[in-house]
Amino acid sequence: MLDLQQLRQQLERLPETQFETRRLREEQRARAVATLREIADVWQTVQTDVEEASPRRLVASLRARPTTVQPAPSRPTPVTVVATDGSQIYPDRHVEPAYFLLNIGRVAFQYGTTEPPTLDAVPDLRFADDLDEHFDEVLASMTTEIVSALRDEQELAELLALARDRRVADRPLVALADGTLIRWMLRGMQNRVVEEALIERYTGMLKEFMADELPIASYISMPGNTELVNLLRFYLGELDDNREEPIALGDGASRSQAMRADPPGETRTRESAEGPRLAGLLDRHVVRAILQPGERSAVFGSTSHIQRQYPEGNEICYFYLNVPVTKHDSEIARIEIPAWVADRSELVDRIHATVMSECRKGEGYPLILAEAHERAVIRAPERESFQRLLDRTLRRAGLPSSRSRKRSSKQRPRV
Repeated sequence: MLDLQQLRQQLERLPETQFETRRLREEQRARAVATLREIADVWQTVQTDVEEASPRRLVASLRARPTTVQPAPSRPTPVTVVATDGSQIYPDRHVEPAYFLLNIGRVAFQYGTTEPPTLDAVPDLRFADDLDEHFDEVLASMTTEIVSALRDEQELAELLALARDRRVADRPLVALADGTLIRWMLRGMQNRVVEEALIERYTGMLKEFMADELPIASYISMPGNTELVNLLRFYLGELDDNREEPIALGDGASRSQAMRADPPGETRTRESAEGPRLAGLLDRHVVRAILQPGERSAVFGSTSHIQRQYPEGNEICYFYLNVPVTKHDSEIARIEIPAWVADRSELVDRIHATVMSECRKGEGYPLILAEAHERAVIRAPERESFQRLLDRTLRRAGLPSSRSRKRSSKQRPRV
């Protein structure tokens, strides 16, 4: 039980902390925007410096002038928009037999026509034995990380199948996924063989989107990325693997840093007259200052090491989009796209226009992704109904099914 009275007392110090955080963020944002505009004049030189330095931190790759801003184009009509989203029941060591369940919501809209939408979900029940041939004994533990990776893989597979099935000749199409197209989470696995296999299967499907010329994009709400900020920090000499100490001229400073150097004999300090260091600032804080509602940023490239395993043309790029939520409020979203899409301005425009249209319908979040989520989500009563169905199936076959006393106790509170 949550004691709100105790929490109320603890929350009393929050406003003061928030005021200080907002003040610092505004100062950081002002310095970041000024630096971004400074970089815009020498962006190709800065990009060369980043490539030569190969910083350990993720730093945005510049493909164009970083202050570029594009207004929302008109969405084509008719147009096909497809989306998937997934949910899961994770393995539970308190329940036997061990299993996990994936449920993938699928939605397709044919805008500008009278064709009916597709609104369904595809369940996929898996037991440990189902996975042995693919990943040997590693999946016997069926960790949540592996289940999440398999859910993402299944979402992409269903999105590809849906796009192929609902595609209409000579009609534009956009395939929209929720979350990132970069397999960040796989780097935390302890088994490199499993990791490599999962990445290969996932990127193999991305190759099929490219082969079929099915433009795909993913939508990330309120992203926590710092790649663009890290680029600014690199330029300012603030990255801890770039130059945490003040930059002394003539001591190996990069060409781009030399362009903005102080007069001879002077040194840049950690808290210079220009403003505070940018650590803790997010990309969305910076781009909000340069994007009006409906506008998108320049397209950047990701320098994640995992991208080295992505096939040519499928390396992930991204842009930021200022999405109106209400008349007076908006939210920054990150839209990820493969490089082959990023290289074709008409496809980037189509994705921009389609996402904006979906967000207007969904009050700040793509309607089609919200619909896919509704069909994918597995609610508590459904989980219990499935478990009872599993128990009855095993009993009819004369097989045992059991839950630990701890699990049973949690499901039957006594007070």
